[in-house]
Amino acid sequence: MSDDARDDDLPTIGEILDDPAASFWLKAALRSALSRDPLDAANDADLLAQVWGLRLRSILKHSTLL
Repeated sequence: MSDDARDDDLPTIGEILDDPAASFWLKAALRSALSRDPLDAANDADLLAQVWGLRLRSILKHSTLL
């Protein structure tokens, strides 16, 4: 499997790096991760997504807009 393998409708790494609408932060994170062990990078990305998901849920839970 290549780094640009598709999973459902996800864009490839190359497509994200070429997308002018993709954030600078995301592109920098992808470029940095390309030089790492793919399993370590995927595990770190998963943990990061979980932590940010918790933070988001906490913010929404305490929001006065809901």
